[in-house]
Amino acid sequence: MRIIEKCLFLVFVTIFLFIGCRYTGAELMGRPQSSPEQASISSISDTTKCTFIKSAYVETQPHTLNYYLKKNVYNAGGDSYKIISSNTQMVSGINIMMTNFEIYKCK
Repeated sequence: MRIIEKCLFLVFVTIFLFIGCRYTGAELMGRPQSSPEQASISSISDTTKCTFIKSAYVETQPHTLNYYLKKNVYNAGGDSYKIISSNTQMVSGINIMMTNFEIYKCK
């Protein structure tokens, strides 16, 4: 009987490890994942060779800022962004980043 219990324990541990290792740390932390199209979106500093699309504003938690910046840029049809200003504020004990940025098409 003792050997059967050990085998069952090893099977359950193995199943748990396979299920647990399927997910990245970001998924376990509740961080949204960028699409492949959003992954190519980047921050820029020199906008002379780019076409301005629009200004935008987003309020997020610091760990999701990059995702929501890229999502807004992608939805607006841009491929680059430039952060104009960013400010943090505690709201109900949660750190919130308020960010103004401009969306550009550079490529």
